[in-house]
Amino acid sequence: MASNFSIRHAALIIRQGGVIAYPTDTIYGLGCDPYNPEAVTRLNTIKQRPAGKYFILLAGHIDQIRQLLSASDDELKKISTCSEPTSWVIDAAPRTPYWLTDDSHTLTVRITEDACVTKLCAALGHAVISTSANLSGKRPAGTSSRLHQYFHHSVDKILVADQELHSKPSRIIRLCDNHVFRE
Repeated sequence: MASNFSIRHAALIIRQGGVIAYPTDTIYGLGCDPYNPEAVTRLNTIKQRPAGKYFILLAGHIDQIRQLLSASDDELKKISTCSEPTSWVIDAAPRTPYWLTDDSHTLTVRITEDACVTKLCAALGHAVISTSANLSGKRPAGTSSRLHQYFHHSVDKILVADQELHSKPSRIIRLCDNHVFRE
């Protein structure tokens, strides 16, 4: 896992509008400050992906995303206590920035127990944007060497895992009706 210093440095870069690559509880991700629309645009440019695609917000604790969600206490508990990496599509609160929501004003969020992401979000004081670390249409990076191959010239910092990430992307479920978008 990245050192505490590296994680704090990554948080500083994000606060200044930067884009990082980092390990998550599933695969490597690209991330930035969800409250900075210029950083979100830059992330899309780096990834070479269309601007209209949604992101996942990763948080280490429900309090880091609660203000963005229109959810009951029971729904917040379900999001917080899920035992496997699951991203939840949920109605966004009215004050949620428009660039984080889709046409239906929903937001996709995941609470992670991954130590790197948890420390990063704690250092930021809020969630971080997460999208798979790959160029649009390419296989997501599972190794630090592939991560560097894709992004060493385009992101502002790369945090690497101690081992290869063999997981698949998280499952995605709509919270209101448990519709599964990705298993």
